[in-house]
Amino acid sequence: MKESSTIRWGIIGAGKIARAFATDFQYLQNAELVAIASRNQKKSIAFAAEFSIPEAINYENLFNHPGIDAIYIATPHNFHFEQASLAIRAGKAVLCEKPITVNMSEYQQLIALAKQEKVFLMEAMWSYFIPALQVAKNWINNGLIGDLKLIQADFCFPSEPTVERLWNPALAGGALLDIGIYPIAFANYFMNRMPASIRASAQLSTTGIDERTGIHLEYGSTSANLYTSIVTKGTNTGYLFGTKGYIKLPSFWRSITIERFNNEDELMETYSDGRTTRGFHFEMQHVTDCLRQGLTESPVMSFEQSMRLQEIMGEVRKQIGLRFPFE
Repeated sequence: MKESSTIRWGIIGAGKIARAFATDFQYLQNAELVAIASRNQKKSIAFAAEFSIPEAINYENLFNHPGIDAIYIATPHNFHFEQASLAIRAGKAVLCEKPITVNMSEYQQLIALAKQEKVFLMEAMWSYFIPALQVAKNWINNGLIGDLKLIQADFCFPSEPTVERLWNPALAGGALLDIGIYPIAFANYFMNRMPASIRASAQLSTTGIDERTGIHLEYGSTSANLYTSIVTKGTNTGYLFGTKGYIKLPSFWRSITIERFNNEDELMETYSDGRTTRGFHFEMQHVTDCLRQGLTESPVMSFEQSMRLQEIMGEVRKQIGLRFPFE
């Protein structure tokens, strides 16, 4: 595509995440939101009306729409592989919610298909585009907290067993895939390599999904302690501890404001991006820009990055005995 072109987007799914995408879409440059598709036509029509989206259509028409360049997939995890495959075969660029697939085998197939069709594919790990995380990495690279020794992060919230996408194994439910991927991605963002060792433990529910999971990653000179739960609230905070101080990132996967402390717990520096948006637009603009440049892979959230997340989660699942009925 030409760099002067406008990227025309469609959305699959009309749930909470799709709403965040549509809400932040107004802040994009060189992009147009053309259509929304979901299993519930009434819901699609209401969604389209709320966000002034021209068309509310079915999945098939979205995939084959001649006026759409890119599709954002915001459905439950178990649908990602099939929907992303159909979109790629139709020649549409794909931004797919995390986890992009439920296992490594599916992701490898998607990469092969995207390369074959020469179509852009990226996992929607929006955290990697949040300014606060980039600032934290710069602080570390500039030696402001010394050598990074410990990464801590938890993402937890209580939920009712009636929430299908979280508690139904047929939908690839559980804490790990839904929100546990964020602490893993947080550690990966700063380490940018596979850990030397992975240790995990979990409590599985009567339905077979993980209610809560603890993960310890060893990177040699650095460790990561990560935790996720859908039965309790947590601090939902990320910490980066170095030899000379530490960085605190409240709501680390979407941090607006972060703080740097010395070893005496004295506040040394604060950063805030001051945004009033959800923060999805950083990622969305990145993909739009990639498409206008004719790229088929993100230089930030690359295939290698997603592959690493899949590999870590695969090993965690093996250790905790988490398997879905459709696998």
